[in-house]
Amino acid sequence: MNQNSKNYKYNLKTILYTIFNFIKVKKASNANFKAYKDFCLNYPRVSDYSKALDEPIIVNSYEAHIKDLKWKEMSLTTFDKKDIKTLNLNLSGKNISCIYITNPNSNKWVVGMHGWTEDKYLALRLVFHYWQVGYNVLTFDSYAHGDTYGDNTDIGLSSLPIVEKVVDYIKVEFKASHIGLIGNSMGASSAVLYAQKANNKEMINWIVADCGFNDIKLQYRYYNQQNFAKQDWYKVCFAFIKKFSKITKSNQNKFNLMKKMKLAKEIPIFFIHSKKDTFVPCFMSEEMFVEKVIYEKKIISELWTPNSSGHVWIIADLNKDYVEKTIAFANKNEK
Repeated sequence: MNQNSKNYKYNLKTILYTIFNFIKVKKASNANFKAYKDFCLNYPRVSDYSKALDEPIIVNSYEAHIKDLKWKEMSLTTFDKKDIKTLNLNLSGKNISCIYITNPNSNKWVVGMHGWTEDKYLALRLVFHYWQVGYNVLTFDSYAHGDTYGDNTDIGLSSLPIVEKVVDYIKVEFKASHIGLIGNSMGASSAVLYAQKANNKEMINWIVADCGFNDIKLQYRYYNQQNFAKQDWYKVCFAFIKKFSKITKSNQNKFNLMKKMKLAKEIPIFFIHSKKDTFVPCFMSEEMFVEKVIYEKKIISELWTPNSSGHVWIIADLNKDYVEKTIAFANKNEK
């Protein structure tokens, strides 16, 4: 059966099932939520020592970046550690942790936006090829990740003011002539959200959205059915959004990127997604692309869905194509 978002929305059949089996559904959903909540909210944010593994858990560090490149079997040619500068931005008394690497005689910038459970150092893999061709690059810890403020992640929703602050800083402090965003997974979805709702979105020239979800509610349902609970979503995911929103103190119903795509019509977005992605399904990027181009007078967005690689792995498995296509997209939209 071909999968699409409709498979993860209530219809007459699933509504009737829920009504006639409400006690059973509620009990199963409550039990599943306890486990899934821990899965979503508990991850290392700082380096620690693991007695279970008898080795240090190194996160949010240059060493973690190198380890990530090795694991993905990518080239170990990367930034020199001594060239990486740290930056802490203040957002109403709350800290945003960033790192950046400059290029002499350039005022073009790319901002890298990491995925769920990742951090600013792992986002370096997204921006190195831009730095190689002359861009300045900056990455940051998203909301409730790494050293940035926040206790419980809402999978990128609350990163919107953080991205606004970062873009403002680059534009004012470095007099940036061009700014692009590239994000993977959660970072991709946050970037699209920025294109729709940011107060300063006119400051950026383009976005690369690699394997993002189009609706966090549907992502929860998809992942539970296909990977986590491995049961029909409507039997084990009742009221998940309401429960998560209470914990994160943010209305996660608002993280539906399909509803406001018209607001992003002026910003070119390059959607990238592997057809073999089983973590975030490819149809989510396909649906976002189809919805976005409806509002474009002249088609400015693009879609690339190779039939290879798993989640966030296209940059590793098809690196040459990835580099060429993403740089070409940036060049085309900076003229």
